[in-house]
Amino acid sequence: HVMKYLVAAIAVALTAGCATPPADPEASVFPKTLPFPAVRTMAGDGQPGAVDGSAARVNRPHGLSYAKEGSLFFADRGNHQVRVLRPDGTVATVAGTGKAGFADGPAKTAQFNEPIAVAVERTGAIYVADRNNHRIRKISPDGTVITLAGGDSVGFVDGDLKSARFNQPYGVALDAAQTTLYVADYLNHAIRRINLVLEKVDTLAGNGAPGFADGRRGTARFNQPYNVRVDGLGRIWVPDQLNHAVRRVTPAGEVSTVAGSGKAGYIDGATTAAQFNNPTGIAPLPNGAAVVADRNNNRLRLVTPDGSVTTLAGNGEAGFADGPVANARFNQPLDVDFDDSMSRILVSEDKGHRLRVLPKDTGKASAK
Repeated sequence: HVMKYLVAAIAVALTAGCATPPADPEASVFPKTLPFPAVRTMAGDGQPGAVDGSAARVNRPHGLSYAKEGSLFFADRGNHQVRVLRPDGTVATVAGTGKAGFADGPAKTAQFNEPIAVAVERTGAIYVADRNNHRIRKISPDGTVITLAGGDSVGFVDGDLKSARFNQPYGVALDAAQTTLYVADYLNHAIRRINLVLEKVDTLAGNGAPGFADGRRGTARFNQPYNVRVDGLGRIWVPDQLNHAVRRVTPAGEVSTVAGSGKAGYIDGATTAAQFNNPTGIAPLPNGAAVVADRNNNRLRLVTPDGSVTTLAGNGEAGFADGPVANARFNQPLDVDFDDSMSRILVSEDKGHRLRVLPKDTGKASAK
């Protein structure tokens, strides 16, 4: 009954059923695990560094953005750079000198200060959440870096791009039309919205004060929202770090809690009985499920469409171990993303200084 509603990443785990779909796909029976049986390393050796090439080193890799041609762009926070893992397995630096600072201009002289997240446009342009510069930056396909929004001062100000102010932007995500850029405004405890056509910034949800409340727009509360991702229905998913919860926002600004009790812990289970510990990354599936980077639990979790939570990978011990998901070890998994074919779960690892991957089980799974 459920096949029409399960993405390719899940379909392999199920057998074909009746062709008549249920009325509500999100109420369907959903597998409690996904067919991604093992963890492998794509780049990094566990030591922080800024080395390009096939023996690459990274330094606190954070937000991920997969591009159509197969490249995985990432914010290399500790190196103050935007870098890319190419399809051939080599790492290259896209922009940033490697030193903290603020400078627009050519890629090699441009400077960032702890970039946290990236979002790649279909044109090849890259939006960057530049944390300590309190700005949203944009890298053109030729490598030129400009400031899109924000300025010298910290603030919580809507308006045109130059007058708008942020307080440590952490996440960036484009909508399907690529006319809106959503921003997780970390210390403003808000989800902001940049209209790329009208060149205006407004606040979709949250009001600058930390808290834990569902509701509409300014009545909703977040506590250090770490990231944003947009699903196929246009909804914005938020790993709400200090609320230890997964939140979801409609394009109209209606906020709901999908999973998490509001307290730090580790419990698999139903919706608000489940517990996370500082969730920082999220990758929604097209059918209402999502994979969560549960940073301080050193695990990847799965939120099913009905809001129940299970553990997808990681034994909970901080460390490094590739292999079967139950025995794999992470050291603060920070962000997660899927490739376009939903055949790999891609993971950045903050203290592990690695990019990891969970390839789908096809009988001949490969890390490439």
